[in-house]
Amino acid sequence: MPKTLLSDRQRHSHVVRRIAAPVQRLPKEFVHLHRTEAVLLTNWSSLGSGRYAVSARWPRGGLFGDSVQLLLAQTIRQSCLLIGHAELSVPLSHQTLMEWMDFSVASDFYDPKNKPDNLFILLTFRPNNPRSLRVDLSILSEGRLVAESLLDFSWIAPGAYRRLRGAHAEVPWGGAPVPSPVPAHTVGRSHADEVLLAPVRVPGRWELRMDVSNPALYDHRVDHVPGLVLIEAAYQAAHAVTGPGRGPVRVMSTFDSFVEFDAPCLMEAVVLPAKEEGTVRLEVTGTQNGERTFSVTMDCPK
Repeated sequence: MPKTLLSDRQRHSHVVRRIAAPVQRLPKEFVHLHRTEAVLLTNWSSLGSGRYAVSARWPRGGLFGDSVQLLLAQTIRQSCLLIGHAELSVPLSHQTLMEWMDFSVASDFYDPKNKPDNLFILLTFRPNNPRSLRVDLSILSEGRLVAESLLDFSWIAPGAYRRLRGAHAEVPWGGAPVPSPVPAHTVGRSHADEVLLAPVRVPGRWELRMDVSNPALYDHRVDHVPGLVLIEAAYQAAHAVTGPGRGPVRVMSTFDSFVEFDAPCLMEAVVLPAKEEGTVRLEVTGTQNGERTFSVTMDCPK
């Protein structure tokens, strides 16, 4: 990275032209959102043999502000959900679960001058089993590959999901106190209401702030902390440790269990030996009730 995918671009040029213009309205239900302004995708098309093309438009400002990390993670999430529901017959009533997600970006991806407006996304879906898919995803801007992702997601019927969640299927919404944030600038954010980390007494550790009033992270009522919230919290922890100007070029996320709203989730960031020269590897883990709930490993440039 960066590299070009001109052969793919040329092979599917007719599809690019066909999906370049936005549809009148992409159903927000396909991407599990209530707010229309949160929908980043504009159209999609099947390429055959388990391959699909999606177009997206990143707004200037708006709900996600200028957070490239949030826009990228939402683009990946929305693209998978859209194709799952619109093309692969995943029922809208089923709960979808992200099991793990890896992605990498071009080294200049975070440069504000390179922030794209329109994106072209190629996705390949392969079944793991009847209720789980592996997705290989490439994001292009003007024919240049700017990001890649590999992830697994599965889905579960409503009744089975309620049995799985038990007492956590119905949780109080917004009633729990939210601890005060660390200073916004220390985690690369502009405003306190964007901060997901609360200080604790140990350096390199924080408590996760579960602030459901943040519309960019909590579009609608859910029964557990979404995976994208955990990835955003890991970004902020990495910024606190490595400092500004070191956006991760590779992110590897594993979700071990649900992060619940009824108990503190503690986070810790540890610097690991880097596998590549010129990078810093950081592992951010979350722990709740004494058990690891998620892990995000990031490679950041020195």
